[in-house]
This record gives sequence, structure tokens and C-alpha cells, in this order.
Amino acid sequence: MNFDQLKYFLTIVKTGSFSEAADEMFISQSSMSKQIKALEHELGIDLFKREHSKIYLTSAGKKFLDYAQNTIKDHNDIRLYLDEFVKKSSKTIRIRSIPVVSAYGVSERIAEFTTFYTSDVNVIIDMHESSQDDVQKELKENKIDLALIRTEFLENIDEFEVIPYLDDVFVLACSKNHPLSKNKEVSLKDAAQYPLSLLSPSSKLYTIVVKAMANQGLYVKPNCLTTRHKILLEIVQKSDSISILPDRLVDTKIFPNIITINLKEDLHSSVAWVRKKEQRVNAIAKEFWNYWKQYYNEEA
Repeated sequence: MNFDQLKYFLTIVKTGSFSEAADEMFISQSSMSKQIKALEHELGIDLFKREHSKIYLTSAGKKFLDYAQNTIKDHNDIRLYLDEFVKKSSKTIRIRSIPVVSAYGVSERIAEFTTFYTSDVNVIIDMHESSQDDVQKELKENKIDLALIRTEFLENIDEFEVIPYLDDVFVLACSKNHPLSKNKEVSLKDAAQYPLSLLSPSSKLYTIVVKAMANQGLYVKPNCLTTRHKILLEIVQKSDSISILPDRLVDTKIFPNIITINLKEDLHSSVAWVRKKEQRVNAIAKEFWNYWKQYYNEEA
């Protein structure tokens, strides 16, 4: 029995498929099947029962699942603990973020960290942007070290440590030729009179705007939805449609024909760095967390 076999077993359980598990682990399906058969032979039990194209855990497999999960967790914890005592030429920080990195100055500060806050270590930043729900899932499953997300949507917040980053204030965005463009301030009721373009429902920004309008008794159906805020701004710049977005996402240098107008309602969202309490991370990830904590204290 080896750790690779345990990881293959857990991946099969997660995906419910030998082929999908093989793809995720970057090996051939035949190699994975041979590894699982070797494990079953060593244990003297069947871990899976196979019926047509579906697979199920046997009773013994269900018992073995607890063992495998605990063993892999202990293995990862030991490696992270001992990592502090081992000199390495490079270390990885696993980060996930909602799609705000370029607009919120995150990349500049990461560059500063890699330049000034490390000594003999090459920092590998494993960072991807995804939806709030996907980022939270990876955070809860210990697949990442920390995340940049909207805290009002974070479930069981007591399980996490939080470093506030910034407060997003929402504004109305429209073209300079739009009838609302002469106003210094508008209400959601004013906005509801015009075609509304929003980010897709997979974005929590959609949820914030739609909920705020519903609280005002305004039930509008957006005339356009898109997953990318820059596409959204292209639409707003060249049409009579409006949008409601965080002010920091509306770059008027890139979109010079767009103007932002303050909302009468207090519509905002809190963005923060978040990590699970008691989760072991390597030394460089700890240093990165402390860097952001120092930045927040200086800004506060």
C-alpha cells in the first residue's frame, strides 16, 4: 500500500468514475485500475462493486474510506509541519480569488511580496480566479491556503480567520450620452426605468444587486447577462443599457465613454482574505498571510 494508491482511491470515490479520476490524476485509466486491483489484492477485499458503467463502495470500501481520508490528511499535515525545518529553493502558495485581482491592486502587492518579503526562497504563486462558490468549496476542502472572497456570503464564518481588504461601494454605470448621465446621484428606482445589464447569476454581484432592488419592491429582468465585467462595460458604453457594479470594477480609462453615478442607497460588499483556522500551511504561506495582515493594519 502506498500514498498514490490511497489518492487514486479517494479520487475515484470523489468523481464516481475510474476514467474521470484517471484524468484528474494525470494517469491512464488502465494504470489506475491496476493500482486499485493491487491495493484490493493486498487488503484481501473488494473496495468497489461495479455495475455496468457505475461503481459503488462495498461495505469494506466504506470503512476503508475513513482510513484513507485520515491517512492522507495526516500525511499532508506532517509534511507541512516539517516544511518549516527544511530549506528549499522554492515554495508554493495556493491562492484562489473571485475575479477582482487585476482591478483591486492585488497583483501589484503580490509582486511586492515576492520581491521584498522573501530571502532565499523562490515563491511560486499558484493563483486562479473563480466564482465565490467554487473558491469557498476549495477553501473548505483544504485544497488552498487562502482565498480572496466576499465575506457576507461566507458560511460558518467562525471557522475562518479574516483579514479585511476593502469595502466595495456600488455605483451606476452608463454611457456619457445616457439620460441619467447628468445626475450626481440616482436611486435604484431611477435605474429600474432603463435596460439593465448585469454579471451572470453565478456572480455574487448579481445577487447583491437583484436583492437590493427586490428590497425596494423592484423586480426587474436584466436585458443582458455576461460572465465578464469588461464585456459588460463594452455593452454599457455602446448602448442605452445601464449597469450597477462596484466602483473599482469600472475603469473609465479603458472605457472613456462611461460615467459612474453614486447610488442613493447604501449598496456595498466586503472583500477579505480568508483562511481556515487550524489549517496547516507551509512557512511561506504563513509569511504571505502576515504580509496582508500588516498591510491591513497600516491601511486601517
